[in-house]
Amino acid sequence: MAPVNAGEVQTPFEPKYDRASEVKDFDDTKTGVKGLVDAGISEVPRIFHQPPDTVGKTSVPSATQFSIPVIDFQGVKEDPSTHKEIVKQVLNASHEWGFFQIINHGIPVSVLEEMKVRARRFYELDDELKKQFYTRDTSKKVVYNCNFDLLISPAANWRDTVYCDMAPSPPKPEELPEPFRGMIVEYTDRMMSLGHLLFELISESLGLNPDHLVKIDCAKGLGHHFHYYPACPQPELTIGASKHADSCFLTVLLQDHIGGLQVLYENQWINVPPVPGALVVNIGDLLQASPLISNDRLVSVKHRVLANSVGPRISVASFFSTYFNPNPRLYGPIKELLSSDNPPKYRETTVVETSELKAFDDTKAGVKGLVDVGITKVPRIFHQPPEKLHKFPVSNDSQFSIPVIDLEGVNNDPITRKEVVDKVGNASRKWGFFHVINHGIPVSVLEEMKDGVRRFYEQDDEVKKQYYTRDFTKSVTSLAVNWRDTFFSRMAPGPPKVEDLPPVFRDIMVNYSKQVMNLGNLLLELLSEALGLKPDHLKDMDCGGGLLMLCHYYPGCPEPELALGTSKHADNDFFTVLLQDPIGGLQVLHEDKWIDVPCSPGALVINIAYFERCFRKRGAQSAGKLGRTESFSGMFFQNFGPETVRTYQGTNFFGLDNDMFVAKSTELCGLCGKVASFMSYW
Repeated sequence: MAPVNAGEVQTPFEPKYDRASEVKDFDDTKTGVKGLVDAGISEVPRIFHQPPDTVGKTSVPSATQFSIPVIDFQGVKEDPSTHKEIVKQVLNASHEWGFFQIINHGIPVSVLEEMKVRARRFYELDDELKKQFYTRDTSKKVVYNCNFDLLISPAANWRDTVYCDMAPSPPKPEELPEPFRGMIVEYTDRMMSLGHLLFELISESLGLNPDHLVKIDCAKGLGHHFHYYPACPQPELTIGASKHADSCFLTVLLQDHIGGLQVLYENQWINVPPVPGALVVNIGDLLQASPLISNDRLVSVKHRVLANSVGPRISVASFFSTYFNPNPRLYGPIKELLSSDNPPKYRETTVVETSELKAFDDTKAGVKGLVDVGITKVPRIFHQPPEKLHKFPVSNDSQFSIPVIDLEGVNNDPITRKEVVDKVGNASRKWGFFHVINHGIPVSVLEEMKDGVRRFYEQDDEVKKQYYTRDFTKSVTSLAVNWRDTFFSRMAPGPPKVEDLPPVFRDIMVNYSKQVMNLGNLLLELLSEALGLKPDHLKDMDCGGGLLMLCHYYPGCPEPELALGTSKHADNDFFTVLLQDPIGGLQVLHEDKWIDVPCSPGALVINIAYFERCFRKRGAQSAGKLGRTESFSGMFFQNFGPETVRTYQGTNFFGLDNDMFVAKSTELCGLCGKVASFMSYW
């Protein structure tokens, strides 16, 4: 089915592999995976290579041990006793598996077969005819492309897809692809009828009135995904659809005879064999255990589709969701199912909240845009659950304060250097956070960097919008949610062209990044020595090879008690260098208490990140942090981008033990006032 919840695949690519360019070249052909197969390729292109644990044929039990339930709907509307038995089977299958097959469901086999034939006909059209539908604009009613997340995913899936949004506002007939123009209308009508029946049965299985789920619009929206999985020359290297769960209310799948769908059940992949005339039904996230309505009575499970040397495989996945048609209805645990023994586990939300996020994102004005138009209430999409805001107390105890380390003379005096190394080691072990002063970067440079960040955000929106993007393959981006906006730039090892940087802080950004790189190399030496290694050990492992700059802008917040500037997290890099302005707001979680990180003039904040912890397992703690200000962060990576991940092994990476340093969580609280911070991440 469609991997709606992406982000589970992370592929280690070798250095010097320009995946972004290869992806762009492939996407620009607008012919998809079928175009590759038609061209006669004998090897799977690298952009489709999946990590072994993604495509590994995890032991699949025999059909006699585990098999997806098959439910016969014959007589469901005519015979009350049959109806009752089917309701029971639907509940058991939805609770135990989240998946089941249905037969005698009311849609003639001839209609199912013709729908598959029409889908195949579309893909067999001349490329030039198909290209008119090829787009990355998901707001269109008809979208044809290869992998909706192709531009940002670490590894592509071996399939092409046509999506048609058919309810509640279908496209005009002339907007639909000619091969299945008439057929899709009939199929939609029949699928809507079946959807209503399924929601009635699920409602009854939960002890509700039959029309309960239909009345709350679960059957209001319907979209079809026509998937085409070409024969694959090396199916062991890739996958048709990576592990995911569907972000909808309910999915009904029509698959052909080839198969390949697997469901994750009790940590084992179970085949879903094609059954002639059957449809596969699965519970989506909006009905499932983890989000909302059933409050853990139903489950939405992970599933995948294997690549196959035989093909093409055709499937039609019909998703019941109002995602593309905003609906203001609140969805939450059904009140009739709640009790003192079964309290609500999730807050009410709307499918439209997703659309609100998209609408906010489409303004490309960020949080600053909201403040500039004079809002007095924090929009719901920024509201944080109380436990996130108040889970840990804030300590005012003077005994808890972030260490401040003076680097004066560290390169000149051996005695001073030894003392500094000891302090860095102690701070990294105990806190994972520390300030550095006399670090070699002039205060004038720090102040100009903060001023430059502020100048960027105070530009006219139209000027800033040219940098606003969700394409993380770009070197320079600006993006927004928590209560902050962020400008992002990769400054090493392959910095953007100077002319690609915003003119308002172009020069200072280049200057600052060079100076932070120098400081980063010094810090890597000190950390190496603190671990009892040679000074250049971590540098030789390329820990200082990549530098990512994040310029954060935290506007004044009208209701800071409802939002966070940055929610609790730890940085996923080697280490981070933070420049913050006088307003502050950064907090570190230490001994289950939030500790303020005060702003010290001329100081920089250093924090150990999770990645640094990985290769010293004897060493650093990465701290939890909260945020509210403008800040400038630099993150140090070996390189930025999945295409250049280096493999670390042996004693260099995992050979040290005892967690010498610690990676701690941090968080930023929503506050009044504007501040600019710049983080340099290694």
